[in-house]
Amino acid sequence: MSIFTGITDACVDRMLSCFHPVTRDFKAGETIIELSDSLKSICILMKGRAHLYCIDFDGNLQIIENFEKDDVFGELFTLPLGSLEYIIEADTDCSVMFLDYGTVTRPCTSACDHHIELTRNLFLMAAKKSQELVLRISFISRKTVRDKLLTYFGYMADKEQNASFRTHLTLTDLSSYLCVDRTSLMREIKKLNEENIIESSGRRITLKRNLYDQTNNNY
Repeated sequence: MSIFTGITDACVDRMLSCFHPVTRDFKAGETIIELSDSLKSICILMKGRAHLYCIDFDGNLQIIENFEKDDVFGELFTLPLGSLEYIIEADTDCSVMFLDYGTVTRPCTSACDHHIELTRNLFLMAAKKSQELVLRISFISRKTVRDKLLTYFGYMADKEQNASFRTHLTLTDLSSYLCVDRTSLMREIKKLNEENIIESSGRRITLKRNLYDQTNNNY
């Protein structure tokens, strides 16, 4: 779903004229927004890909979430801890629409149907974000690098309904997402290839049919 699910194009136009959105373009590698510890912005990724990363107390960088077209992000979905830095960065050239949180969530004086529907969509998307965080916990809670990889690969195959899929994550990003050392990750992927459990070529991963059947419909 998107923030505009169930809302007609005509209603979207009227709503946007009320919300006064700002749309900005970003180049790959640029910072889109640094999240604060207060609710300020609701951002819609209109084009491109981006990711959210956190800088911890020791200065280590960790990827928290990846975004694609129509995904929504902002403090509402990832309310940061004041002592940590949370930054959204563009993976590719991006176009982002910024909406003021207060304007969107403030009750509409006309009680417009489209405004009510948008607020409902925001709550549903916030719940979806919680599901995605729980899913990631299921990956990183596995005890070994192999288990983390196979659980992630199994989920991706199920999501794409295909034993062969392409991940947008680089090896560096994947190691950060799964909370493992990059060298250990590369070594385990090499072993999985040698044992004929997977076939990998760059970001293209193919699971052997028996493994895909075992993991299918588990997520």
